[in-house]
Amino acid sequence: MLDDPFASLVRRQVRHARLLRVGRTLLRPLQPSRLGRRREGPPNLVLIGVDTLRRDHVTAALTPHLQRLAADGVDFSDVTSPAPWTLPAFAGALTGLAPSLHGAQLVGEVRNMDTQPPRRLRDDAGTLARHLGRRGYATCAFYANQFFAFGLAESFQTHRYLNLRADDLLATAADWIRRHADRPFFCFVLLNDPHEPTTPPPDLLADELAALELPPAAPQELRHLARWGDPARPEAHLGLCGWPLPAAAQRSRELKRAVYRATVRASDRAIGRFADRLDRWGLGAHTLLTVFSDHGEEFCDHAAEACAWDHDPRRVRGIGHGHTQFQELLHVPWVSWGAGVPAHGPIARPVSLLDLAPTLADWLSCGPLPLPAVEIDGLVGRSQAGRDAAASGEVRTLLAEACAFGPDIVAVRQDGWKLIAHRDGRVLGLYDLAADPRERDDRHAAEPERLRRLQTVLAAWRTKLPATAARGPTDAANGGWSQLDSEVRKRLKDLGYGE
Repeated sequence: MLDDPFASLVRRQVRHARLLRVGRTLLRPLQPSRLGRRREGPPNLVLIGVDTLRRDHVTAALTPHLQRLAADGVDFSDVTSPAPWTLPAFAGALTGLAPSLHGAQLVGEVRNMDTQPPRRLRDDAGTLARHLGRRGYATCAFYANQFFAFGLAESFQTHRYLNLRADDLLATAADWIRRHADRPFFCFVLLNDPHEPTTPPPDLLADELAALELPPAAPQELRHLARWGDPARPEAHLGLCGWPLPAAAQRSRELKRAVYRATVRASDRAIGRFADRLDRWGLGAHTLLTVFSDHGEEFCDHAAEACAWDHDPRRVRGIGHGHTQFQELLHVPWVSWGAGVPAHGPIARPVSLLDLAPTLADWLSCGPLPLPAVEIDGLVGRSQAGRDAAASGEVRTLLAEACAFGPDIVAVRQDGWKLIAHRDGRVLGLYDLAADPRERDDRHAAEPERLRRLQTVLAAWRTKLPATAARGPTDAANGGWSQLDSEVRKRLKDLGYGE
């Protein structure tokens, strides 16, 4: 087996996981299981968010366990995230509100999260956790990305940050479930494995590297690709190399993709084991399980545009997330199965990630998630429960906003077309997603009528946004990251933020 090239990067994770396993074993006699206690009432909910999972990587080859589980439920295959990075996207999924309504985002003409912390979730934003908690659910969140604690984690009765790999984080969640299974529960787990630094298990990494037609990679080269390459070698660093990609960067991209794929497989394997454990415990039939992602990841998919626009204040181009509104960042998975979920299989109609919380509330039959009435279609989610599995013919407007790096770029989707533009209306691209899903052919000059329709939506969004929408300074506007708790800064720096 391949020696773990990331051993030095995950040493603390491994040590912490080992201590937690020992602690669970020692405490088990003092924390008796409640699994055997039969109960009536509403189903349980387990919600697993996989940070940074591209929809095009949810395949039979990379996510066989997820494919197997989704076959007995619903797989929304065309889901648009409301934002291209973690905090506003997860907040949108769990509130049903767009970032401009829930407030958890960066603001300003040009954003740079390396120097500017984001706002927290608005205090008056309702969340799925609070909604279920008021109906008697025990609620708990385990999360490996600190941004979940910018107002979302606090809406759970119990919440805990744990920087662990997928298997260990899900094992911790399972232990909590074991001790709370005598009442309805909502357990949220945020896996961070595909997010940088990407450090997959050596067995899965070895499989992915073996499939490449490249000379073997040295451990040090792979360690650098836990991020995006060696900054001392800009010709091989994916964010610094420019466009077209030099030969060294082309190699880096293939290796980085292999590292990423291995983390996706690790997450899928852990989810499969976790779901099987719930079935062995007799909880599967009375539990609704959902897996989704907040955003995807770019591997120089649009590096040419990034170099031409030249608007990222970090001076990196075409990598990661938070910087554009292209599909590699906005197209995300959402699959559900279990109690209350119809066995529809794949559903191709376009939906928003904002639909997730209201849909889960309806499937649980716990009362509709309270959502505000707004004038602009696309700012608030809609429940997909009870809708026909086939495309309804309804023209849906899907919106995305809240970049973390660069100017205020937004996206408007309607009737198969997508506009990417500055919020003030300056056009960056118009794409026919049916014919051009990778957004290679900008049609804004060739399709003036399509462009006008989407610009009209954008203009209405800009002018009619409710007065309560998040505007103004960030929580730490004057002091930047230095005003935040030192432990919070440390956790986020481990993920590459605020450096």
